[in-house]
Amino acid sequence: MSDRSSQRPILMFDSGVGGLTVLREARVLMPDRRFVYVADDAAFPYGAWEEPALKDHILTLFG
Repeated sequence: MSDRSSQRPILMFDSGVGGLTVLREARVLMPDRRFVYVADDAAFPYGAWEEPALKDHILTLFG
């Protein structure tokens, strides 16, 4: 990994707050990296969404 890409934050995106445990472990494994955690609990659960609508929703979030 180049020095430049290792300075970029890692995006952790989740449909709720369950990903916080994954984020915690990632911070342990990569203590020198920065993280951005986004939880979209307003649209939880994603399983009920039709794929095209979900894609549109996620793209809107990140605009």
